Amino acid sequence: MSRTPAGRLSNRLLRLLVGSVAGPVLVAGLVVGLPATSASATAPTAATLARSAVDPLDPSTWSLTRGHYTPAYGAKFNNPYGTTSARRTILSHVIRTINAVPGYVRPQLPDGSTAPCPENNPALYPAEIKIALYSIADRAFTTALINAHRRCVSVKVLMNSHLDVNTSPSWRRLINNLGTRPGDAAHQDSRRSFAYRCTHGCLGSAVLHTKMYLFSSVSNNGSLTRDVTMTGSSNMTSNAVKVQWNDMFTMPGNRTVYDDYRAQFMRMVRDHTNGHPRVLSEGPYTTTFYPFFSANRSTDLTMRALNTIRCTGATGGTGIGGRTVLHIAMHSWHGTRGKYLAERVREMYNRGCYVRILYSFMGHGTYSLLTHGTGSRMVARRVLFPGPSGLVAAKYSHMKMFAASGNVAGDSSASVVWTGSNNWSDRSIRCDEVTLRIASRSVYDAYVNHWNFMRARRSSSVWAIYPEPGGGGRAPDNEAG
Repeated sequence: MSRTPAGRLSNRLLRLLVGSVAGPVLVAGLVVGLPATSASATAPTAATLARSAVDPLDPSTWSLTRGHYTPAYGAKFNNPYGTTSARRTILSHVIRTINAVPGYVRPQLPDGSTAPCPENNPALYPAEIKIALYSIADRAFTTALINAHRRCVSVKVLMNSHLDVNTSPSWRRLINNLGTRPGDAAHQDSRRSFAYRCTHGCLGSAVLHTKMYLFSSVSNNGSLTRDVTMTGSSNMTSNAVKVQWNDMFTMPGNRTVYDDYRAQFMRMVRDHTNGHPRVLSEGPYTTTFYPFFSANRSTDLTMRALNTIRCTGATGGTGIGGRTVLHIAMHSWHGTRGKYLAERVREMYNRGCYVRILYSFMGHGTYSLLTHGTGSRMVARRVLFPGPSGLVAAKYSHMKMFAASGNVAGDSSASVVWTGSNNWSDRSIRCDEVTLRIASRSVYDAYVNHWNFMRARRSSSVWAIYPEPGGGGRAPDNEAG
């Protein structure tokens, strides 16, 4: 599918201005005065002029809707203990972005019906949205996507196969409105919109666990932000709002990053197993896409990232007293992979690093390996807590983040964050996953400040574990917007 040519969207806002006709013209909410052709010319009404300027059969003459949101650069976090607004911070950010993607103001046909959207011609789509995620169970999110589709935006959604039209009302609404993915590759590219469930992951052999949200353009009163990429830990579910701590990092206006993620999305659409990772770099960003079927202790790309961190020699105001600091917030940390990553983290502590861990689902063996015989440079606290019954988890962190301040990759004054969807567990090497590395002091500060906020809000030094709840992630519960 070809990209919308740069500049075409903003130019369309003036499509109604044709010829040298007298009188005001209503263009996407703006009244624009035009000179009269002669002193005796009679100015037509705005309605008459609009009818003469807009060809209901030619989308290139249609005006565009104006959105009212700019997706700002940086990280957003929700608070499952907070107000409704605080809980829905990330979902609201994504939904407001969707609602601001410019689409067509579809004109009326002579019979009074609304002109249909152009289909199977990507050059005529006003904008595109591409989203891949594990779970959808939020009505407001689904409604925003359907409305974008009705504005003639190209909307393509990939989701894991654990939910379907019978278990998720949100997914049923998407299928009913967007349709399903065509079977052949050529039509997958040209079909304007669809919703599709990858089986056992799109490229992997376990699940689709990647979270990526792509928007070709977003409008704020006619001012366009192009090539918006978002990734992090959050699904669009009730669990992501009420139960989990999550993050979402937004990169607007970066064409290279957007194109890299878009290309990965189109690879995933095919739903053909490919167990090789992809690593893509652009400026301060490095993105790693899994699966990586053959990953082991020596080749695992998360292990290699940890191996770039040195525990002494921190300079330039980073670290503590010349020693590197490692912060971790990990949702799921267990299994063979979890053990060798834990061994590396413990080794870093032994070599002098300060290690700060918030964990949700961690086996006791892993916990003991990390903490036994340690002192004040090691902090490992649980953010997993049960509800009133004490049987099932009611609050926990769903983030998969680690961040280092100090000596990293040969830079003794580095501040680096890794975030995304990749848990420290065996299954993750077989899943569709994404990890974004961000080299930035301000981004590091934002994530560490939020780590400290989570710790202070509620955490415990006593190890415990509880089953993960249903709802959103496993099966839908309340899908209220």
